[in-house]
Amino acid sequence: MDYDFYLASRSPRRVQLLREAGYRFGCLPADVPEIVRPGESPADFARRLAVDKAGAVSRQIDGDRALPVVGADTDVSIDGQILGKPQDRTDAVDMLLRLSGR
Repeated sequence: MDYDFYLASRSPRRVQLLREAGYRFGCLPADVPEIVRPGESPADFARRLAVDKAGAVSRQIDGDRALPVVGADTDVSIDGQILGKPQDRTDAVDMLLRLSGR
């Protein structure tokens, strides 16, 4: 394939948006632990993960496929607390209820 860049993401929505915008890219998801550091703000957390994901994918690419790598991360936070991924259905409902009307 003839790509312009790689996307370091598992997000189907992100892939869909970039394809609809006409970009030609390969998708190489990165396995990066999504652990919030003590005192880390939601914005800093998202920025760090995006950089870490792009770096992880860059290290996977050999010289013949060297292209720019776009890293991205989206997080949900409320009152400065990052909610993270729900652990189960009950956790997801609790998160939605907490966010409702905000």
